[in-house]
Amino acid sequence: MLANDAHYLRVFTDKDGGCGDVASVVIDEGRHVSDIERRAIADKLHTGETIFVNDVAKADISVVHPQGEIGFAGVGVLAAAWLLAMLGDGPIKAIHAQSGEIRTWQADGLTWARASLAIMPPWNYKQLDSPEEIENIMQKDTSGWLHTVAWAWADKDNGVIRARTFAADWDIPEAQGNGSGSRCLQSSSTAPSRCSSVRALLFLPNQQRITVQMSVDVFV
Repeated sequence: MLANDAHYLRVFTDKDGGCGDVASVVIDEGRHVSDIERRAIADKLHTGETIFVNDVAKADISVVHPQGEIGFAGVGVLAAAWLLAMLGDGPIKAIHAQSGEIRTWQADGLTWARASLAIMPPWNYKQLDSPEEIENIMQKDTSGWLHTVAWAWADKDNGVIRARTFAADWDIPEAQGNGSGSRCLQSSSTAPSRCSSVRALLFLPNQQRITVQMSVDVFV
């Protein structure tokens, strides 16, 4: 199997389908590609993680990072849920990964996924004093950071934060969207309880602004 067999999909986009993060999904029905080969393909595709679909009918997947298989990656899982719905008879109710069942559905043209916080990656958090400080972080200065979500209050009374994610140690210099990091921040002691609704404000190179909102409904 070659890396160019992958499906590329863009997740967390604006309303016109621009911006967002690119996900790669490879159909490997019957799981014929070895674990070593999968890691090599994930490394070549360079999208953070690559989703390998082991069984289309059962919606069984593997989330593969160049460093090994992991339990969850929001961008890849959403991409796989959308693609499997397109390949099958419509929206699916669950995806099965190393971490277990991940619920998924479609509503109003959007694809959703719901998973336990227990399977989320172990993010570190760095709180700064203002959104401007978050804006001024230079990616080159974060190469020594260990999978860190840098955040600051943008509107404390309304529970709005400005957040950016840096994980060079996971081969992700910066992630434009990080649902798991923001959700874990919301439920942790790091952010005060008034942060009932986290809105991660994403500012892309073209100065376009996207708001990603995570609801208060925490599934553990």
